[in-house]
Amino acid sequence: MHHALEIDEIVQCICGQIAQAGPSEFRLGVRTEQYPNRCGDLFHLAQTCRTFLDPALDSLWSFQGTLLHLLRTMLPDLWYIMEISSDEHSDASSDDGSWTEDDTWEISFRRTPRASDWDWFTFYAHRLRITRFVIINKHSDVRSETSFVYDILATKFPHGTIFPRLGALDWSFKDPQLFHHIHLFLSPKIKRLHIQSDHIAHFTILETLSSQLPGLKNVTVGGVHPDSYASPFVCALDGLETLVIWNLDLTAFDHLSRLPRLRYLWVMSNTPRRLPPRPKDVPCFPALRVFECESIEATPNLLGQTGGSLVEFYLSSRGWATCPTKQILQELYTALASSCTHSLLGKITVEQAWDAHPIMTTQLDLYVVSGDDLKRLFCFRNIVHVWLAHCIAVDLDDAVALEMARAWPRIEVLALPCDNTHRMAPRMTLEGVYAFAQHCPVLRRLSVLFDATAVPKFKLASGETTRRRGSQDTLARFEVAYSPIGTKKMECRRVATFLRSIFPALHCVEPTKPDSTTGAHALAMHGKAWMKVAAELA
Repeated sequence: MHHALEIDEIVQCICGQIAQAGPSEFRLGVRTEQYPNRCGDLFHLAQTCRTFLDPALDSLWSFQGTLLHLLRTMLPDLWYIMEISSDEHSDASSDDGSWTEDDTWEISFRRTPRASDWDWFTFYAHRLRITRFVIINKHSDVRSETSFVYDILATKFPHGTIFPRLGALDWSFKDPQLFHHIHLFLSPKIKRLHIQSDHIAHFTILETLSSQLPGLKNVTVGGVHPDSYASPFVCALDGLETLVIWNLDLTAFDHLSRLPRLRYLWVMSNTPRRLPPRPKDVPCFPALRVFECESIEATPNLLGQTGGSLVEFYLSSRGWATCPTKQILQELYTALASSCTHSLLGKITVEQAWDAHPIMTTQLDLYVVSGDDLKRLFCFRNIVHVWLAHCIAVDLDDAVALEMARAWPRIEVLALPCDNTHRMAPRMTLEGVYAFAQHCPVLRRLSVLFDATAVPKFKLASGETTRRRGSQDTLARFEVAYSPIGTKKMECRRVATFLRSIFPALHCVEPTKPDSTTGAHALAMHGKAWMKVAAELA
């Protein structure tokens, strides 16, 4: 044996690389057709010699998504596994032990275990370390253990917590009778905790968890609740680095603003509009880098307290009662420009579900965002990702497009998608599209509405090539929505020639798909024309 294999770190690295070679399903213990032998590789490596035994078994058992494999290390007369399918039930306890990601089943015990029955179970359970143990019972077709299994573990397992080295726990049970069994899986080494439940009573358990999990850094608390039941739990955590939560009260939000290492915060519902006043020398969210929220009314005020060090900002429309007007978005963009450090902010995302908030035709002017409104964001010179999905569209013209392209030279993704329910006649033309080829050399995805019915004609200087004139080599995907275009073959060919000359790497052009809305026929004709353009570029 090579002397390098006598170094534990090298052996652990080898085993870790084998474990990471497969997809996430393998790391959860699922055998797939594409990666059928990954688990077998570690199994055979563990049998090679004592040098590889423990590291290989640690890697093999690190990622588990069920108790099935651990229960199968016990005597077969202890348990049975009932395989469930849509039309039949079959006893799978005599199978070869393998299963795929499409299998569904239930586990239960045949008899009460004795103390000696837990030896191999404990031997392997100790190997789950900083991993995710996923326990899900959301739907009838998902693998699950019966409540009796957890009752047995709670009363008969001799060593307290099942996984003493567990570093991450995903607990997503919907069954209220099983939720209290979360204590079986708690380990003082847990740093990442994900809890999902819609039962209000479950959140009383959270208050007791903070003392049992002193090392928590990453927390996700999911579930729809009218009040901030998780706020007392959050207030007891001082080492948080990331937090995803449904809603918070003012006390919890104020506590988070004082944490020195909190870098990611996603509040999925109600958010306090303003924090209590504090001394100027006390920083507010000193380490926050990513802020996601779903309350557009509260966001402008909060950005004044959270935005100083932000690198990424996300605003989702999920749960919005009404579509935000142009005035509300103007306030949002003004708050971003005045609160965030211009050299730091790199991503801005505003998502809007168009079909959730119908708008009257007579009210369109209240919702159409103009190019001048977006000029508030041109101060972010280092921005790389802008995704602004407004209720209708952004009304750009060629002059604003040129200013935008010059303001964001490092932009990689620029998406200004539009709703086809109220189709707006675009003022930007292919001249505006050309501006992005001139001034955005790393742009790789573009989604914008423009008028392609007229193709610009550029006069080449003596010896000048189209490529030298202003093309870029990274744009591969262009989402053109319902951009007007001539439907004749020659007109489509001219547009394709123009786009190829300024975007030589472009190979994917995506128009809006026709639906049942008014004018669907015209939309379908535009779509067919753009498909001709795509065929020319292929």
